[in-house]
Amino acid sequence: MSAVSPNSCVETPKAPEWLSKLESRREQLKRSKLGHEAGAGAPCAECKDKCPGLDLHFWRKVCRNCKCPKIQHVCPDDDDATGWAQFEILGQIRAKPAYIKIKALASQPVQLEWVPPNAAPDVVTDYMEKLGTAQIPVAGSDAALKRKMQLELQVPPHDLDAALCDGLTETEAIQLQQYVQKLREQCVGQGVVVRLGDRLNHAQVEHVAPALMPTQEAQQTWQSLGLMPVADDTLNELLANPKVAQALASPASAHPKLLVAFSEPLCESTAQFEENGALRAQTREKLLGISKPALLSLVTHGIVYDKVLGILQEKKLNISRDPKLGPIAEFRKEYVNNPQFRAEINTICPQPPMTPIKSPPGTPFNSPLPLKNPVQIRMGAQMRQDTPMRRVKFGGVSTIVYDCGLPANTDYDRDPVFAQILQAEPLKHAFQEARAGRAPSSVVISNIPAPVASLAELRGLNPATRAQLQSVGLDKNMLQSAVSNAPYYDRLFRSLHDKGISHDQCHLLQPMKQVHDWLLDDDQLLDEIDKVFADMANGCKDISYPKPSLGELPTSQSSDSGFHSKPPTPGYGSEDLTAGQGRFASIPGIEDMNMYPSCAGMPEQFQQLRLHGDEASGKNSTRTILCADCNQPIAMGEVAVKADRAGKEIAWHPGCFKCITCRELLADLVYFFHQGQVFCGRDLAIRLKIPRCRACDELIFTKEYTAAEEATFHIKHFCCYQCDEPLAGQQYIADEKSNMPLCLLCYDRLFAVRCQRCKVAIGPADQGVAWGDVHWHASCFVCAGVQCSKPLIGGRFCVKENMPFCSPTCVRSLIN
Repeated sequence: MSAVSPNSCVETPKAPEWLSKLESRREQLKRSKLGHEAGAGAPCAECKDKCPGLDLHFWRKVCRNCKCPKIQHVCPDDDDATGWAQFEILGQIRAKPAYIKIKALASQPVQLEWVPPNAAPDVVTDYMEKLGTAQIPVAGSDAALKRKMQLELQVPPHDLDAALCDGLTETEAIQLQQYVQKLREQCVGQGVVVRLGDRLNHAQVEHVAPALMPTQEAQQTWQSLGLMPVADDTLNELLANPKVAQALASPASAHPKLLVAFSEPLCESTAQFEENGALRAQTREKLLGISKPALLSLVTHGIVYDKVLGILQEKKLNISRDPKLGPIAEFRKEYVNNPQFRAEINTICPQPPMTPIKSPPGTPFNSPLPLKNPVQIRMGAQMRQDTPMRRVKFGGVSTIVYDCGLPANTDYDRDPVFAQILQAEPLKHAFQEARAGRAPSSVVISNIPAPVASLAELRGLNPATRAQLQSVGLDKNMLQSAVSNAPYYDRLFRSLHDKGISHDQCHLLQPMKQVHDWLLDDDQLLDEIDKVFADMANGCKDISYPKPSLGELPTSQSSDSGFHSKPPTPGYGSEDLTAGQGRFASIPGIEDMNMYPSCAGMPEQFQQLRLHGDEASGKNSTRTILCADCNQPIAMGEVAVKADRAGKEIAWHPGCFKCITCRELLADLVYFFHQGQVFCGRDLAIRLKIPRCRACDELIFTKEYTAAEEATFHIKHFCCYQCDEPLAGQQYIADEKSNMPLCLLCYDRLFAVRCQRCKVAIGPADQGVAWGDVHWHASCFVCAGVQCSKPLIGGRFCVKENMPFCSPTCVRSLIN
């Protein structure tokens, strides 16, 4: 979408809907009251009657009366935009009150200030009961107040909106926007409360009609896309269409062209979704032209649809009038860009429960995650400075992963060699050229020969084999990577070959390709290397495979393990690889990795049954789901929390969905996923090593800042905690209660004790003496007897009527 100015013929991009809403709401609040007046007079939940009411500091986010944060004051919801802004900016579903019946609280439904979005009432009830009565946000209760405080503490609104910060420079504001954009694209999400195994009753056997494998026409299109075929009727029907295949293979047109490949839509109406109460009316309207099977296909294989639609768009083909392609394109656009729409669709398109038979044998994996292009940002010279934001590295997914059809939710950093390949810019550029239809340039990731002498560290390696491996430039780490992650290398090199990307001069890819080919063709060499690593304790820790879940049968599920003479790799089926980052353990050797097990295939007559429950599948074969936090099992039928970014098979107990750092429940289920863990927003910034100003509580996006008292400050905010006097270059003292800096004048005025003798304040640098609540300067601590004035430091003394004396005689000289 774009807008045209009435006085100009130049089109300007239309602002995102969430940003437009936020600006509108912000202007409305500005007209009603100043920012520091929001919540004025609200009582403090901590200080109670001691605080006369909230008097918000202009930029400190604390009350000037009691020094408590604003979040500890009970502010009216309509007095503040921050709670609204948090969800609009991050794209999550905002809290909505509801009446829910909870047995542990009352026999009648009670009003809750928040319930999990898109969850059935019975699921909500069980979820709240699992949390415990102390955590249920009943309207007006302490738990409801705590939930609101936790949300603002865990997701500070000023971490998301420059308008809520204190006078950011243009550079700082742009970097904050970049940070928020990265959060939206790569980290933030909202947990979904589900009941495990809800799709079928226990002990029920579901007969599943086998999906048709791709026709020859569809397989040719799959090959041209550089992707592995999947058994999906909707997708294969689309790719088998001759007009679509021709359009994908034809060169780009200089002018837009209309493409109508189909004559009938997938579905004529939305009646099939009417009975589903989880979908709002406006959501159902957006499903016009989409059938239920197509909906599941569009969610499960979204990356394939996105790639096809992207190619058609690059070739300037207009598909809006096609009765099938048009609705598909609109659905994918809405699903990728609208988090609320995506959350609702995910509630009716969950992945099937994991069972001993998860997919037909030979079904290759295609990630359901949508392919997102990096945000293109124009930067001036001032934006190229080395600021903290430049050093932020999110656990994002390399585009090479998608180009090669590799699983997106796997921690490839566990294998440094393979991770180096996936992050190599020359390789990314070559794939980009191939996607654009240009001849890719030759790739050179490394032009430095590897330290081949390290192969001598592998005991038991035949000298002739060592010489063979050294001759192609292979070192120990490269050999370990080639053997450990053979299936991934198989997909990588197959993709390079299909796209015509050469790497003859690369000292990393070329040796890896050579040894990969040797291991494919030479069983004797493979067995020898297997034995070498099997004899080395912890010889292959750095692998990228997720750990198989407890109770999972090691049924072979792919035919592309990379070693055709061996049975395929276990846990390499489509459902297995939709899981989140694996939990890695110490693996003693190649054979213990279970890479090449000998296991019998499932009898053909059972391949069309999906079993559920202990009665049907046998007690020991039921797949056990372990909580990602406490590692204890979550029984089928229990409620659990799932996070899309963690993977379809990862789940938490309701009380275990906590920030990995602060160990607090994640308020409103808003999480930030990074390096396989869930964080709150505040602790994510700490993990990313973005400094936070101790005074204003805002993130620091500039090179220059002050470090003092084990904290960081904006230079302009390194001020006295009481009078806001700048302290740069000045002496200060830390407040004992808050550890905030105080100027010496404010310390003397508010906190310094006064000398009992001279009545002058004892300064922070002065030496003093204390006797209970009575204080003296060191020079004033002398005998008060008549005509005595003997110094008492280090000597015997007694105190009478708050006066020190050196002897009973001196006491009697002054006191009768």
